[in-house]
Amino acid sequence: MEKKKAIVPIVGHVFEADFGAMTFHLHFETDSTMTLTEVRGPHVGMKQTLKIKKVETRPNVYLVYWQEADKTTVTDLQDYENQVVYANITTSRNEFLSLKGTLKPIK
Repeated sequence: MEKKKAIVPIVGHVFEADFGAMTFHLHFETDSTMTLTEVRGPHVGMKQTLKIKKVETRPNVYLVYWQEADKTTVTDLQDYENQVVYANITTSRNEFLSLKGTLKPIK
């Protein structure tokens, strides 16, 4: 018999998405609101509260996407079970970034 996996609570918690050169704190305030804070990278201290869309693709794995104030768009695949995040970003300067990082709870 397969053991049922524990559900990782997202809303009300903060997670660290570490991409090496850039690290962000993701605070999921509600199912549709997240505060994003850059803690390492070119824009350290940048903080913005965003409207997000979040789709659970399987237990503990979410497709999360949003648009930032400067028109940057981000689509994340956040796998809380395996603590990995994949990000596809189109910057306001129309550059495309594809990143892989770690994802861990911090609060």
